[in-house]
Amino acid sequence: MWRLFVLGAIGSAVLAACSSVKPIQQDQPLMLAAGDGLAVVQFNALDQISQVQIVSAHSGGETMNIPSVPVGKSTFLFEVPAGRYCLQRFRVESVLIYHEGQYEGCFVVPAGKVGFSGIYSPRAEHGQIVTGQDLDVAKESAELERDYPRIAAQFLRSEPAPPTAVAPTPAASPRSSNGQVSTWIKHEKNPLEDSVYVRNNTQWSLVIYLFELYDCANIKPACTTTHPDFKLAPHQARIIMQIAPADPQGAYAFYYRFSYRFH
Repeated sequence: MWRLFVLGAIGSAVLAACSSVKPIQQDQPLMLAAGDGLAVVQFNALDQISQVQIVSAHSGGETMNIPSVPVGKSTFLFEVPAGRYCLQRFRVESVLIYHEGQYEGCFVVPAGKVGFSGIYSPRAEHGQIVTGQDLDVAKESAELERDYPRIAAQFLRSEPAPPTAVAPTPAASPRSSNGQVSTWIKHEKNPLEDSVYVRNNTQWSLVIYLFELYDCANIKPACTTTHPDFKLAPHQARIIMQIAPADPQGAYAFYYRFSYRFH
């Protein structure tokens, strides 16, 4: 549940962080400490936001603090211990919004790797504060490459360009958009469900033979690897999987990757 308070009357409502960390400022190669990962926190804001706090879902963990988020798209990077993190509070003009009860807006940061928050989009709808969380790894990766190209080059694996004369050899572990195949997520509210789309951008038929869900929280189907034998004709787009929260009242998160071959 999100609670709204007018500033000046909420001194006791602000939660104290046990240990806080500030955003990384410079775009330069990083040497992460053992057990740490890189949290990539992204926003698409209609209004200027301030006093953002993202907390560890585990007691005594790190808290990420962002003093100010500008209007539009922005990216913030943090080195934090691996774990699950959730959006706790933020301020819009004179109103402070903080979460009470079960965590929402959560994401996972793996050790030694990038953990994307999804693109947060706090905004007012019908007199209420709604905090969207667009879990589209293709968009998140593109914005990380735009804002922090050196760090992105270190943590995001590049994909080979497809040959032009013969059917290309697929990447062993493709990212969400590598030229040959594109993928995106469509979020539905009724029922609450995420549809994972894939599109074959080439002139050759292909089959997705491995699909893996990983770093999941509160989802169905199970967070596991499947072998779907999922066929795509040239330039065809289809839904490969639909994912929903196991508990509709709770926050949920997931990442996915897949392998394919041409035939």
